[in-house]
Amino acid sequence: MRQTILAVLSLSTIAALLTGCGGDMVLLNSKGPVGQGQSNLMMTAIYLMLLVVIPSVIMALWFSWKYRASNKDADYKPTWAHSTAIEIVVWGVPVIIIGILAWLTWWGSHKYDPYRPLESDKAPLTIQVIAEQFKWIFVYPEQNIATVNEVRFPEKTPLSFKITSNFTMNSFFIPQLGGQIYAMAGMQTHLHLMADQPGVFRGMSSNYSGYGFSQMHFKAYSVTEAEFTQWVDAVKAGKGTGVNPEAIQKGILDQAELATLKDGDRSKHQIEALVHRAQAAGDAEALAKAEAMKPFPNKPHPVTYYSSVEPKLFETVINRYMSNYHGADHSATAEHGSQAHAANAHATASVEE
Repeated sequence: MRQTILAVLSLSTIAALLTGCGGDMVLLNSKGPVGQGQSNLMMTAIYLMLLVVIPSVIMALWFSWKYRASNKDADYKPTWAHSTAIEIVVWGVPVIIIGILAWLTWWGSHKYDPYRPLESDKAPLTIQVIAEQFKWIFVYPEQNIATVNEVRFPEKTPLSFKITSNFTMNSFFIPQLGGQIYAMAGMQTHLHLMADQPGVFRGMSSNYSGYGFSQMHFKAYSVTEAEFTQWVDAVKAGKGTGVNPEAIQKGILDQAELATLKDGDRSKHQIEALVHRAQAAGDAEALAKAEAMKPFPNKPHPVTYYSSVEPKLFETVINRYMSNYHGADHSATAEHGSQAHAANAHATASVEE
């Protein structure tokens, strides 16, 4: 009886949360066709499973009451062993529900495939995403600008995100617009999203990647086309702070600038442990090396705008990790630009397909 009461309370709590009483649940407050579709699939699956859960809870309560020790009028059948009707219900209903869920899973996997372009009368906006050490870098190849920890795009316009990592494996996620997808060094993944209306959405990393993981969040701004054009022009002119006063405006994002975006070498506790170990061992060289390390930041990297971007910067980041497969260093962008581009096309062909 105690377990039954706990089950009822748990279901009541979940129901309250799903109806919005628990606050702004972003997964159920979608602002785009992909996020809305995925949210509908999730709720459909929950409703189907409740077809089993709710009757089971009701019957458990009813059976406990009807066959309680004080009820002398309840039927007593110690030799009862089988009921065809019960077997049909117990096995038939779950089989039907599982079949429906299987079909929904197959249909939803194809309908909301992150690699599948969205249908629209507008041309998609391409945004290249680089997961850097505890921050997100967004490159707009068509506009020739870049940002750190902020992304802006026009409403009702398909977004084609091309994603990689210049660090450990990570996961790119804007919950209100759609599902997450991994960012991996030496690889390129795709994600297609769209916002139905203007707004500010929370973006994050949904994959633990180290001590600075909690700092990897950003704001995604859905704005009108006129506001987007105005913002792009302001950033290109070096006046991005006129749109966002809290941002930092810089010039070109090239390889040298990209290298400065790696924050720290170890966490504060790791550095202290290395210093203590070197002192205990009397190793002056290791001590000097440990003391020279910079700790990971304890707050997010400030929003930064770049008025221009080094050509093929995104491809260069991918090729840097593919040099072992092609027998050469493809990180150079000047002398070997065309070769690096060809190597990247080969390395990511399977992903693009």
